[in-house]
Amino acid sequence: MRELRDRPDEADDGGRAERDGPGAGAVRERSEVRSRSEYAADAELAVGLEVVRRFDARRAGLTEVSTRDAAAYLDVRQAERPWLAAARDRSPEVQRLFAALDQGGGHGHIRHEGWVTEEMSRRRVAYLEDPAQLDPAKRAAAIDGLLPGDQRHRCGSLATRIVNPDAFAVAFARGAEHSDVRGALDAEIRKSRVPSPVVLPIASLLGPHGHRYCTGWQLEAVEGSVKTARERRDASADVTVRQVETFDGGTVIFAFGPNRARSGYEIVSMYVNPPDGA
Repeated sequence: MRELRDRPDEADDGGRAERDGPGAGAVRERSEVRSRSEYAADAELAVGLEVVRRFDARRAGLTEVSTRDAAAYLDVRQAERPWLAAARDRSPEVQRLFAALDQGGGHGHIRHEGWVTEEMSRRRVAYLEDPAQLDPAKRAAAIDGLLPGDQRHRCGSLATRIVNPDAFAVAFARGAEHSDVRGALDAEIRKSRVPSPVVLPIASLLGPHGHRYCTGWQLEAVEGSVKTARERRDASADVTVRQVETFDGGTVIFAFGPNRARSGYEIVSMYVNPPDGA
């Protein structure tokens, strides 16, 4: 997403006549391409970055990474782990969060973040092509990119993402501070049991305009049933998908699992869902 820019200095004299003369409306239209809600979303995001600065990886079940080590981590690994490239030109705090996430066992930043293109997201829900699978032949064969062996990739009726790495970082960091998420992360680890997912409003994490950073694709029902559509898709039959119209009023889902050290839980996935009926 484009960043906020300072307004240019205005002329202090007869320049007003030129600005308001013939053709001025067209000039304003070209210079005000972005809507007020887009500006508002970016302003909310800028404020939200404060939560990323205080993000404590250890409290999220992850390994703490310094900003210096994070930059080096992204530099060395972005070629082999292309989902890191999206964070490479962001602030040191955002880089630190992505580096910590990538050393954990979660996949939210791999499958549900902005490095995934619209086409990749569409093909994931339509053909089970996993964005995490970097081998083109295996991706086309619907083989999971993160599971051992040649296991088939699984996907629900939606494939969604937060398109901006800053927005993803803010949602993750703010979510990690929420009392319900903290309850899951701080729970005593138990064999074969994980805390239930936590569902939070997008607006509570990214502000009232934060849904503008969310996109996704979903299966069209077959014979009135999304379940039937999933069964057809999973059997490699053709299905129809459509782009999610809006995430306004939608939610963010936090799913949990044991961390790599098996000393506690971490957020293994974070993804957005549209409101019911969208």
